[in-house]
Order: sequence, then structure tokens, then C-alpha cells
Amino acid sequence: MQMVTSSIFLPSLIAYLSPRAQVLLLRAYFATAVTWWVARGRPSLDFKPFFESTSTPPNGPAIPGRADTQLLPLIQSAITHPNDRYPKIQRAFAHFSTIYGTRSKGYFAGTELDGAEELDGSLFVRAAVLTTDYIGWAREGQEVKFWSLEGFYVQVVREIGAHGLLAVRSKDAD
Repeated sequence: MQMVTSSIFLPSLIAYLSPRAQVLLLRAYFATAVTWWVARGRPSLDFKPFFESTSTPPNGPAIPGRADTQLLPLIQSAITHPNDRYPKIQRAFAHFSTIYGTRSKGYFAGTELDGAEELDGSLFVRAAVLTTDYIGWAREGQEVKFWSLEGFYVQVVREIGAHGLLAVRSKDAD
């Protein structure tokens, strides 16, 4: 969540950096994102089942060429939620939906990411809907929840190693 919300500010920082500093910042940011991905158990990015099993909310009053109108009810619900990080991630989803939301299926096909041909601009709306469904529609009176710290682990087993270090491994690693 922190990587998504902080990524919104990268363009404003990059604009004032030298090309060398831009490269250093983006490499460090990417390395941090990959580190978190590994630390969270390396969840698979299986796009086809994701797109088949999720939907986008019904459109509000549509504005041609704008995908962000679908997010209005989600944003309205988020601003009343007691978790201050929740509106931030919805803001990031809305921002990226505004930029990439009209991309058609196949637009991201040449990225060398397995299954990227399945991606379209609705990714951000879908993620926003799933987030709201999990955290709760606060304005609408649903019970509110906070972030789960469980992650995407298959089964995490913690062991104390020979030197007293914490080792984390997947149940399937055996």
C-alpha cells in the first residue's frame, strides 16, 4: 500500500532532478518495491484470473474519455473512514485511473510481464473496489476494518535459526 501511495509523488520529484539522480531515485524505488514484494511472499501476478473474477462498479454520470467517474462513490466512502491511509490509496487509484483508465486490453502486452496482455485501464478501479469491499463502505454504514497484515503468504513458518535469527519460509519450500 505504501508503495502505491508514494508512487504518486515520483513525477513531481523527478522533474527537479538531474538525469543521473532520476535514475538513482527510480532504481532505489524499484529495489524497495521488489524487496517488499519478496518480503510479502512473492505473490503471483496472475492477471487473467484477476480480471475474470473482479468487476468494476456501475458507472456514475459518464464523462466521455474519463475513467475516474467510477471512483467517485469509492472516494466519498473513503473520506469518512477512520483509517487515514485508506483515502490515500483510493486517491492513488483514482490518480492512476485518470492517467491509464482508458487503456484498452493489450495495451501493456509488450512489457515482458507474463499475462500483461490481459491488463487494461480498469485495473485501478478494480483494485479500488476490492480495497473498499475489504476495508468497508464506511459512509454507507458497513463495519469498517483496517489493513490486514497477513499478506499473500501460502503459509509462513517462523523458526529460530541456529544463530537466533528469524527465518521465514513458505510451507511449500520443503
